[in-house]
Amino acid sequence: MKKRLSIIIIHWKTSNSLKNLLILLKSSKDYQIIVIDNASGNNLNWLNRDFSQVELIENKINRGFAFACNQGVIKAEGERLLFLNPDCEITPIQIQAMVNYSESNAFDACSVKSTDSYQKPLPSPLSLLIEFSPINRFLGLNVFSKRTLFGGCLLIKSAVLKSLGGFDERFFLWFEDSDLTLRLIKNNYKIGWTNIPIKHIGGESFKKLDDQFKKDIFFNSMEIYAKKHFNLFGQLIVTLIKKRYSSRKLLPEIFPGTSITVPNLKKQLLETFLENNDLSTSGVEWIVVTSSIEAKDIWEWRKRYQEIRFIPIEQNKGFASTVNIGFRVSTGRWTGTANDDILFTKDWLETILPNTKVRKIGSLNPVIKKESGEIESVGIKILTKGKAEAITSNQYDNGRGVLVTENCIEVDATNAACVIYNKKALNRIGLFDEKFSSYLEDIDLSLRLKRVGYKNFVSLKSKVIHIGQSSSKDLGVKKQFYDFRNWIYVILKNWTLKDLFLNLPWIVSERLKNISGILKAALKF
Repeated sequence: MKKRLSIIIIHWKTSNSLKNLLILLKSSKDYQIIVIDNASGNNLNWLNRDFSQVELIENKINRGFAFACNQGVIKAEGERLLFLNPDCEITPIQIQAMVNYSESNAFDACSVKSTDSYQKPLPSPLSLLIEFSPINRFLGLNVFSKRTLFGGCLLIKSAVLKSLGGFDERFFLWFEDSDLTLRLIKNNYKIGWTNIPIKHIGGESFKKLDDQFKKDIFFNSMEIYAKKHFNLFGQLIVTLIKKRYSSRKLLPEIFPGTSITVPNLKKQLLETFLENNDLSTSGVEWIVVTSSIEAKDIWEWRKRYQEIRFIPIEQNKGFASTVNIGFRVSTGRWTGTANDDILFTKDWLETILPNTKVRKIGSLNPVIKKESGEIESVGIKILTKGKAEAITSNQYDNGRGVLVTENCIEVDATNAACVIYNKKALNRIGLFDEKFSSYLEDIDLSLRLKRVGYKNFVSLKSKVIHIGQSSSKDLGVKKQFYDFRNWIYVILKNWTLKDLFLNLPWIVSERLKNISGILKAALKF
């Protein structure tokens, strides 16, 4: 018999609090209880022994609070879902009172008021400016009427949450409840708060982390929230706030493996990619950022591929923006991207990662082959006239690459069809430049890496197959325009004045060729 209510508890290094909460809930058999352990490393054998009714999911990689919440949603049977932090103390009587209050007021979602520290306003540029500047000495946050639902004790209708695509998995920790609250309001769902007095210790798991680590995660999430919901002026305010507390552009390293983002524009390509590639390699976090699947339809994919983080986006703003969404939530030591028309060969990842002889790694490419078996690229050579040429078999012996070890060459730039980046390097120089939208953003990033002393390498042992431009071949004149515009961006950002002066005639000649390509594509269209 299905339960009317499913309780979902996300656990990380708070075993004592979890046990105390389960003891309180044990007196009732009316609930389905699901515990998701986010790779805490704690021994939870006691849970199966003492609380046999609890359904336990143990993650090998901590992909964040939002991901774990959605795992619970997939497993939940209840019409309503109650998300609880382990450090909340709530009894079955209080839970039933919360459910009754929600039903009598026809709430789609509600939470308890808890403590003052969790009665935060819905984030806005002004509220964040007040909270994180001296203005808070004169003006309090109580002037804002819209509040964030407290994610540590949140009751919501299952159908409502699923219609919104669940928690947004681009948030690792913090701001996921604010994001959900805002989406509920925008979609005209009714939300509210109860006065049921529960005890919440607050932030117990975070005491295991140092202050800067917490700041890095918090302000990373704040920046993600701003990019999703604020205009450019609001984003600028958040950027200035963040600079006071954290210089990181990406999450800190959560696990020592590799995070790989797969940008997706067409559903059929994603289906083929997931069917043809074995993504079960240990030590890898896979992130799919897709505009081809609506939020309400994402659950089928999450059920089929439960180890993959799926982030549906409403609008595709180009390769750079899409991949950056995945990069910002990457938790591995290395972070990379692979097109959805790539076929991986066995051991491609193990053989691409560096050996001890290679230093100052900025990026790493495998050898990229075509379906025919021909080599598409062994890295990229950049010409000073503003042109990129793919390095093919043995050309690296002719000044196009430098042999560093027997199986590794240094090149000017790497191909973002399949590439791994050093996270430390990206934290220094930044991510893909989103002005590029699509095309040449990998050239720009490679050159920026070189400017600060990092190097771009190709592993000759690692190989992948690239079906090739499966998303871009339909763009026609737009692709030709991007090539023209983005080469101007690349040159202005990365050429010295001397380079510009000495190569100006040839640069102009190449751009005229781009214009010719635009005209031909327009006439053909």
